[in-house]
This record gives sequence, C-alpha cells and structure tokens, in this order.
Amino acid sequence: MKMGTDDFLSMVYNYIKSPEKTVELINNAFSELCLSHESLWYRPPGYYEILDYDEVYVIGDLHGDYETLIEIMSKEQFIEKLSEYSGVKIVFLGDYIDRGAYQLEVIASVLLLKYLFPENIVLLRGNHEPPPFLIPYPHDFPEHLIQRFGVEGKELYYEFLRIFQKIPVVARIPERILFLHGGVPLEVVKAKCFEEVFSIGYPTIDDWILEEIIWSDPLNNPSVLYEYSFRGAGILYGPQLTEKMLQLANTKYIVRGHEAIDGYKLDHGGKVVTLFTSKIPYGLIQGSYMYFRKEDDLSDIEQFIKLI
Repeated sequence: MKMGTDDFLSMVYNYIKSPEKTVELINNAFSELCLSHESLWYRPPGYYEILDYDEVYVIGDLHGDYETLIEIMSKEQFIEKLSEYSGVKIVFLGDYIDRGAYQLEVIASVLLLKYLFPENIVLLRGNHEPPPFLIPYPHDFPEHLIQRFGVEGKELYYEFLRIFQKIPVVARIPERILFLHGGVPLEVVKAKCFEEVFSIGYPTIDDWILEEIIWSDPLNNPSVLYEYSFRGAGILYGPQLTEKMLQLANTKYIVRGHEAIDGYKLDHGGKVVTLFTSKIPYGLIQGSYMYFRKEDDLSDIEQFIKLI
C-alpha cells in the first residue's frame, strides 16, 4: 500500500469524524495489537521482541501534541518509508492522550499506524493509558471526548479503555535496548530470568508490576536501591536495579519516557535514556525522538537522539 503523509492524515480525520468510525478503528487496531509477525514477536501478557529491522525510530510521550507528531512524520517520511519496505520499526513509548488539544487525533494516528503497518509499529502503554484501578491526574481525555461527541463521547471512552488494557508494556531489541514507559519493577530483585520480571508467558501481569513499569522513574543515588515515588504510584529506582535489569534483559540501555523534560536526559551512567517528544502542552522549547540503524554502534547512544 503506497501512500503519503497527506493520505494518512485524511484517513485519520475520516476515522474520527464520528464515534462509530472511531470504534471501527479501535476494533481494527485491537485485532493487530497482540499478534506475532516475521520480524516482530509478541508474547503475553504484554511483550514485543524486535527480531529484525533496518531502521528504528523511538517516539516518547505525545500527550495530544499532534503538531509535533506530524512534524516528525513529515520530516522523517514515516508513511512513505512504511509503505515502501518492511525494514522500518517505530516504537512509541506511551502517553498518547491527556493535556494536549488534539488527543483524539494522536491516539487515532498511532492506532491507525498499527492497523495499517502491524509488523512495523510497536505501541507501548503509558500511565495515561490507565488500568481502571489507577487513573492518573489530570486525566482529561474523557472530557475531551464528551466535548467533541456529547454523551456518545462517554461510551467512546469505555471503548478506548478496553484497548488500553491490551497495549503491551515492554519491548526489546536483544543485546541493545529495552523499551518501556516508566521503569524497572521491583520484581527484578528476586527474578532469576528476564521473563519473570515482566510475567512473560503468564496470562496476566500483576497489578503492582504493571504500576511500577508505567509509573516509575530513575533515581541517581547509587547507595539507594529504591524509594517510594513522589507521584504516589510506582517507585524511584536506583542504579543497582537498572544494572540487574540490563543483565537479565541482555541489553545495554533502557529507553523510556514518562518525565516531562526539555528534550531528553541520561541517568545511571547513561544507561537509562529518557525521551520526551511532546512540546506544546508543556510549553517546552524542544522535544526529542531517537533514530538508529541496524549497523550503528550504540556505544554512544546520545548521538542518535534527535531534537525537534
């Protein structure tokens, strides 16, 4: 399917013109979220392994910042590349909604990408794609939908909640990068293997493990294993937990989002990379994303971070 950015945006607007069309998109994407492909392996309850690729893009939190998403898509020619060959992987780190003015446009865009190019798109879950027991604040997405569609917007929100529970929480390129939204769960302390940390192969993931993956932040104190988070959910994880995680995952870096910062930051000796793509809702000067190729040496990962 050969198409360009304008064609893609037209499809997005067609899907969000009514609640019925949006539900159709949700159902289409729902069917693709947890499938394995030749170069993208899915394992329950929420894990992707990226087996083969030529190029990888990583997009951090978007929070309804459609302008910045379109800017990146146009600059990097996402749609054109995805339409022409299968070697591109795009990893989204979660937090598609809340705060920004174009929340529906953003979540519809990433779901449409997953539907059209299921083998190329990795959607991960952020804390703003919440489980019912842990709704973030502010969480204005429901009001955003009601303002747009009236009482039907409330029903549409429940459809989104349904697909949020299906979005995976972690992805990995073996020997290179572990991707997630927030951070390392405390399960890593006692785990004997990578699969144990994220309940890989089990029917479900425990609520507290999910909470720690999507809510936690790095803490730069080598003498502290972890602290309870100022956010009221998740933990602040020290360098020791990062080292154990990298060892079990057989990766060199953790790439994550979650923290609203100008551009990006490095923690734990550069082994934890935080990307934050959204600019406009936070009044930030710049956002960031990452791009690298299969043949690139990632020993200095900072050089593969792009500012926008």
